[in-house]
Amino acid sequence: MTASDGDPQSHLAAIVSSSEDAIVSKDLNGIIQSWNRSAERMFGYTADEVIGKSITIIIPEDRLSEEDLVLSNIRAGRAIEHFETVRRRKDGSLVDISLTVSPIFRPDGTVSGASKIARDISEQKRLQRAADEASRMKDDFLALLSHELRTPLNTVIGYTRMLRRGDLAPELRDRALDAMERNSEALTQLVNDVLDTSRIVTGKMRLVVAPVQLPPILADAIETVRAAAASKGVRLDVNVAGELEVVGDRDRLRQVFWNLLSNAVKFTAPGGRVGVDAAADRGSVRISVSDTGIGIEPKHLPYVFQRFWQADNGTSREYGGLGLGLALARHIVEMHGGTIDATSEGRGRGSTFRVTLPRSGTSVGRLPGERARSDAAVVL
Repeated sequence: MTASDGDPQSHLAAIVSSSEDAIVSKDLNGIIQSWNRSAERMFGYTADEVIGKSITIIIPEDRLSEEDLVLSNIRAGRAIEHFETVRRRKDGSLVDISLTVSPIFRPDGTVSGASKIARDISEQKRLQRAADEASRMKDDFLALLSHELRTPLNTVIGYTRMLRRGDLAPELRDRALDAMERNSEALTQLVNDVLDTSRIVTGKMRLVVAPVQLPPILADAIETVRAAAASKGVRLDVNVAGELEVVGDRDRLRQVFWNLLSNAVKFTAPGGRVGVDAAADRGSVRISVSDTGIGIEPKHLPYVFQRFWQADNGTSREYGGLGLGLALARHIVEMHGGTIDATSEGRGRGSTFRVTLPRSGTSVGRLPGERARSDAAVVL
């Protein structure tokens, strides 16, 4: 007779055997009595390996007290439902599970043991941790954005009110206007970085590609940071070859090199040096921006291109910024079919960022989403 012919025990055995959840039974001393195929898959032990052994074989040492609690409830005839915990597989790895334990009653109503149903909730836990991390990052970013916006805004508002009231002497007005302009530009850059990040996330960042010479682009980026470097006493050493043509978006490439140079100047102490080198290398153009600044600890190098990440995170950190510049630079470089990487010998020993771009005329295929015309807009 098959289970479908009406044998209740065979039918129940078939259900237990085919269940996607691990189903285990044990006696009141915690000795395993049965172990279905899903339990074998979940925990790595075959039924022959565990039947007759204590259920503690799958319980981590720091959670053994849970078994005492479970058995005390079972002996009292009480079930435990949807208890989320962690169990240990045969290979030593841990698995997140949702556990339901029910007492098994004899015909006379006494408890003879317990049945346990365990469901693997590792994926749900992973998704929950990812959601929690995303929420934490959002909160941290909003706090950081508020902090970064407040300083230049306070400067602009403060000087505006002083000028309106006539509180500034004539000889100080030009200085006030310069400060307002600098801080307004800083605010504009912050907003642009946030908007560019949003465009990346939504897949709407655009490239307008055409053959361009890199030396003028690098020269523009260098001139943009020259005043900041001079005010700190940071020397700029430039060694750029004359003919370096790539196919790309002039403004976006300028943004990449401005980000790298402004970071180099910001993190370099007075009296230090920032170097810019660019040369052709077979089918590529290689550009490096190096500095003698604070450097990057080896453990931090894998994270420098992540959005919102900075080694000195927090609103009280020494250096400002949203931690978006390098993430944007990487995305733009990769949109051009290039690569970017960072190296450093450690804290206080400077850092080097290297960008590699395909030379114009190199057969690398079209950029992602590029149309046939070289001056077409690329929407990603």
